[in-house]
Amino acid sequence: MIVTGSFLAAAALVLLLAPLVLTAGRWQVRHPRTALTLWFLAFFAGIGLAGASATTALLCCVEVGEVHAPAEGMLLTVVGWLSLGVLAAVIAFVSASAEPLADSWREAVGRFAPVAVSREKSDGVTLVWFDSDEPTACAVPSKDPEIFLSTALTKLLSKPQLRAVIEHERAHLRQHHGWAVRIAEINALCVPRRFPAGRALKRATLLLIELIADDAAARRAGAVHLANALATMGRVTADPGLELRADRLTLRRWKTPKKRRATALAHA
Repeated sequence: MIVTGSFLAAAALVLLLAPLVLTAGRWQVRHPRTALTLWFLAFFAGIGLAGASATTALLCCVEVGEVHAPAEGMLLTVVGWLSLGVLAAVIAFVSASAEPLADSWREAVGRFAPVAVSREKSDGVTLVWFDSDEPTACAVPSKDPEIFLSTALTKLLSKPQLRAVIEHERAHLRQHHGWAVRIAEINALCVPRRFPAGRALKRATLLLIELIADDAAARRAGAVHLANALATMGRVTADPGLELRADRLTLRRWKTPKKRRATALAHA
């Protein structure tokens, strides 16, 4: 039972300490991909430790039950099966929660599709333009991934800025950010509210995937164009988050195209 307790204690430590460690300082803003990787490593480590605790509890109960009194062996066996029962209940809850969350993507399509005015293929993604006065862009992962774009963007942004916005949404699809958000949302539902780990992972995921997509789009379409697009959209929508992301892009140092080509040739 010592091994079982150790696994359980380690899982609890990950649950409690991960938010404290991973939110310290401002390094996450400069290195969002590393930060997101560490968040999910902590998440899967906690899941693995909890599962190992339940498994070792059952194995220990079976072994101990063979050499101890029937009453004590029965008690330990019940404890082991209860541990597995709790794990099974969590898995069932996750399965039940996953479908409504998956429906959220379909609801997004349902809102935009009826007002779609045109569709065009672009590098394996369908760009769906819909009529709206609000500057909106949304990536919808599916077997045929789509990026929904409002017609207001064409009036508000220049062509280079619009391309940068599309590259941002394309980065979400390319890097499967939809799965990260879904896992974070399910985790927030499973973890009791008195523990900050569930909500902290969700908040961190929603922020970090935007910063990661910003960086990817800045490299492909130009940091200046994306920063200007975000700043313009932020002013129109009164969203300070967009303007803060624009400021972040302008404060970072980006390689010029010549430097990027030189780096690629050096690694070739």
